Amino acid sequence: MAEFGKIDNPVEASFEAWPEEPAGLGKKCSDLALAFEGLALTPAKVWQILRDQFANSSRFARIEFLLNGLRLGLKIVESEKAGDREKLRAIEEKLKAPRFSEAVSVACEEAARATNGRKIQQLAAVLVGSVSDNQWADPSEDVPTLIRDVGQLGEKDLNVLSILRTVHSSAIATAPNLHEPDAFSRETRTLNGAIDASRIHRDDFLSICERLRGFGLAAEVPRNTSQMAPHDYCYRPTRRGLAVLDYLSTTSEGSEAEPAAAT
Repeated sequence: MAEFGKIDNPVEASFEAWPEEPAGLGKKCSDLALAFEGLALTPAKVWQILRDQFANSSRFARIEFLLNGLRLGLKIVESEKAGDREKLRAIEEKLKAPRFSEAVSVACEEAARATNGRKIQQLAAVLVGSVSDNQWADPSEDVPTLIRDVGQLGEKDLNVLSILRTVHSSAIATAPNLHEPDAFSRETRTLNGAIDASRIHRDDFLSICERLRGFGLAAEVPRNTSQMAPHDYCYRPTRRGLAVLDYLSTTSEGSEAEPAAAT
């Protein structure tokens, strides 16, 4: 099978794109600290924030963390498909495609500005998932756009999407084309119970569902007056949303792994 290490090449341009750290950054930190004097945001604290998030060494460490996750994920896929040469060849073709190189480049950009290792793990999982078999994935999915979308999702967004999948698991299993609205609307009472159990305010849950809908990850279920009270609403995951959840299921919950800090 193709050597996975060769996927490093698309990121070289990203490395070269980062400007050198401006001279006098320490002085700028002092100026910033003065503006927040009453909040005890000291120059040292401002410098630590800027260094950890924006120093070239920190950004490179986050990109390296992404690529290591990608290599590991691809090796797992390779081992799982070791006995199926047809599937291995199909994965090789996807890895060689310009679209995958673009996806890696976009993921590196997102990783460089990520604020935690968990998000970088999610980006790597989407890259790996995009070359693997998935019943929900659109073969023509614009993976770079999907990666940008995942980069903007918070943990609460993903938690709500997961709740929608769990609530509607039976409907999804019996109607995988997701084209039977009544199968979803009849779960409205179950959804209300799940919202209460999540301790998310119902209006906030609605807001998150609308946010997910904006990313094409969830859809509102048409109102069914026999199943829904006037104040009820019901959402379900889309096939795109289910694909994202499948991709992210490979990330370890609560992982404490983080990219190396800048020195």
